[in-house]
Amino acid sequence: MKDLILTASATSPFIHFKASGRLEISGKMISDEQSTFWDEITEWVKNYKNHSPLNSQIYLQIDYLNSSSLKQLNSFLLLLSEMKSVSHEVQLTWFYNDADIYMKEIGLELSNRCGIPFEMNKVKEFV
Repeated sequence: MKDLILTASATSPFIHFKASGRLEISGKMISDEQSTFWDEITEWVKNYKNHSPLNSQIYLQIDYLNSSSLKQLNSFLLLLSEMKSVSHEVQLTWFYNDADIYMKEIGLELSNRCGIPFEMNKVKEFV
């Protein structure tokens, strides 16, 4: 299984998913209902679920997202939560700017929805 790397743009985040179990998303998420951005990601995760290592570490550093992207991110996290089992551990770290309480609340809400406890990490500023 190959790693997935997608370059960031003005409307989509940087994606670096390693087959070894480290999945990173960082940047802005601005998509519409017809966006195909998530298609490749979803396909990769479905394949990853069949070949996954014993644990997955997910790192999300989202500095902005719109409502369409929030729905897609929620679906992505639900797909990952299906992997949680006695034999597969899923750890998720949510990074948020300490000045952006809204993103902290989104992280807490997504954690509740998908059933994966998020480690909440406050950062002074995004790089």
